[in-house]
Amino acid sequence: MRFDFVPFFNPGETIPWDRVVRMMREQTAIAEQADFTTVWLTEHHFAQNGYLNAPTNPILLGADLAAHAKKMRVGQAPVVLPDWHPLRVAEDVALLDNMTEGRVDFGVARGINERVCVQFNADADRRDADRNFRLFKETLEIVLKAWTEDPFTFEGEFYKFPVPGWHETNRFLHPLDERYHAPDGEYKAMYIHPRPYQDPHPPVWLMSNAPPTYTEAGERGFNVIGMSSPRDAITAAWTAYSDAASQRLGRTVPVGEGVGLCVVIYVADSMEQAAKDVRSSINSYYEFLGGSRPGGEWARASYLSKGQTPSADDLEADWFDFLMKHDLIWVGDAQYVTEKIQMYQEEIGLKHIMLLQQFPGFPYEKITASMDRLAEHVCPKFAL
Repeated sequence: MRFDFVPFFNPGETIPWDRVVRMMREQTAIAEQADFTTVWLTEHHFAQNGYLNAPTNPILLGADLAAHAKKMRVGQAPVVLPDWHPLRVAEDVALLDNMTEGRVDFGVARGINERVCVQFNADADRRDADRNFRLFKETLEIVLKAWTEDPFTFEGEFYKFPVPGWHETNRFLHPLDERYHAPDGEYKAMYIHPRPYQDPHPPVWLMSNAPPTYTEAGERGFNVIGMSSPRDAITAAWTAYSDAASQRLGRTVPVGEGVGLCVVIYVADSMEQAAKDVRSSINSYYEFLGGSRPGGEWARASYLSKGQTPSADDLEADWFDFLMKHDLIWVGDAQYVTEKIQMYQEEIGLKHIMLLQQFPGFPYEKITASMDRLAEHVCPKFAL
């Protein structure tokens, strides 16, 4: 079993960022000692109420955490590609890959915060979902081409590289390299540096629950991490990935290979104490999520199997009891969490967990205590 994690960043509170960074370093140290593989850093902006008080630059913060660790990999969960200039992403992630000597997992997605994207790039406006998705796909293509092609050129709907019309006038560069310059000096192709440390580039991870994403990822050699969902929905998506990857590789790819599950986990000394600790925070967090999607995308029905209607009990229960009933969060003592992981191993082929622990207003010392219990009492039962 591969264990990864997303650091706790005090959602619901606005605290000094020097303190946030120190806390993330401490959590990374705990995870590294427990043989976790990757620390994943989310990207959010403009968090005036503290609920999305996550890193604004997961690449930059990843460099810091990697420098304070010896073997921990660093990933982005995700880089919100439509908000970034593609060549900057290519350069920055490749530089991080060299700084860490190949300890980078490259995670990408379209993002979830609709008010943010348009502030960075008018073409990224998520109110035009189709355009935003086309921009996402084009940006990812540019990054991959920039890492693997020399000379590098690209022409798409949103970008053209090199931008036409530039003629080199610096005599120091003469005679001009014909791979990059036309006879009249026009810049016709580019060299992007640094090249990634990993060959041909860091593993690409898509952050998505959309079934078509799993098929495309399997076809292209990408990986996918999705949020906790009903087991039948996970199985359908992972089977689609396995089928596509098997066809691409010419071998049978077991269900569960190349994919991961992001799930809320909290470990206390007893079931009662675990529920007492996190019930209020879970309720607050999922109320926030639901409110951020007024169209109902994250209403209770969206957490159930396709075609399943929430029961009266589902609708009357608080979020904590609803999520526990449907195994969408794993909150309890070490034995309970161990049994949930074993069940998912046996039933759907789970091989990779991304631990999520974003509890609004939650004491930080309880986060580290839960991580310690997970490391001491749960992870050793699933050692690779």
